[in-house]
Amino acid sequence: MRHRFTLHSLSNHNKNYPSPILPPQNGNNNGSLKNTFPDKYTISSLVHWAKNLLQEHNIDSPSLDAEVILSHLLDYKRIDLYVYPDKPVEDTVVIRYKEAIQKRSQRVPLQYITNHAEFMSLDFYVDERVLIPRPETELLVEAVIKRAQILTHENEIVIVDIGVGSGNIAITLAMKIDNARIFAIDLSPDALAVAKINAQRHAVFSKITFLCGDIFRPLEGYGIESKVNFIVSNPPYVSSAEFDSLQEEVRNFEPYGALISGQDGLQMFRRIITHANTWLKPGGYVIFEAGEKQARKVARLFEDRGCFKKADFLKDYRHIHRIVIAQMEEGRG
Repeated sequence: MRHRFTLHSLSNHNKNYPSPILPPQNGNNNGSLKNTFPDKYTISSLVHWAKNLLQEHNIDSPSLDAEVILSHLLDYKRIDLYVYPDKPVEDTVVIRYKEAIQKRSQRVPLQYITNHAEFMSLDFYVDERVLIPRPETELLVEAVIKRAQILTHENEIVIVDIGVGSGNIAITLAMKIDNARIFAIDLSPDALAVAKINAQRHAVFSKITFLCGDIFRPLEGYGIESKVNFIVSNPPYVSSAEFDSLQEEVRNFEPYGALISGQDGLQMFRRIITHANTWLKPGGYVIFEAGEKQARKVARLFEDRGCFKKADFLKDYRHIHRIVIAQMEEGRG
């Protein structure tokens, strides 16, 4: 389960390469925040201080995080830090930078500090109300897009996204599928508020109906029973027993309700699969993201339901079965 919840940096440069804007290292650096903070506030001196502080707290990518946070506060590109290393930084920015670096040293996720997460090359606002989007989930979105392209006879492609979170799945699908009509459901009003921010940011608010409630219950009254082409979900799938073993950034800062799903991590899968046939069109799909070692267990849940074809899997970047794809039989079960 650990892979699904490792944090992903805001840059593809996720190794801690030496930074050309940092002064040379002196070897031992055991100073505290008080006695290592620079006298002159320049880009180079601030990043140097921040990198050392983050190293002291065993942050995986101290140089990268120090640079990403400062470039965010300055509204610069990271390359600008390299071009203008001696540029003075205003006191107000310095104060905010110190606070942000202290948060990161306490394991607050980088994405929550910058309120920025990238998903399929799109920029999403995130904060502590929602999970941080992960690259693995892009495979789910790509699977839906691929199958939607085949449905050329459909005037409207109806998609239900259960557990919308930041809206990364629903919004990306709304942008990529022209005739999509999307129902985005979440139990958390706070999560829906974040998703609406992102829908407005990406100009797809009119294509998405945001609904607060449990699983399929909010869909009642919309007249889409037996009319849904895709039910998609990246549901909670960590077991309660595994919670304490999660990465500290995840365990202490990401929303608990979006992570945990019963004693075996399969509770949400069961609930969705049990009622999916009420809403799906014959030949419609349920597409899940699942945890490590869960995909075949989820596939058996579809088999037990009795009205789905044999499930398919997609592997993630670590060759783990990450996406489970099940198609409703043409003759309803």
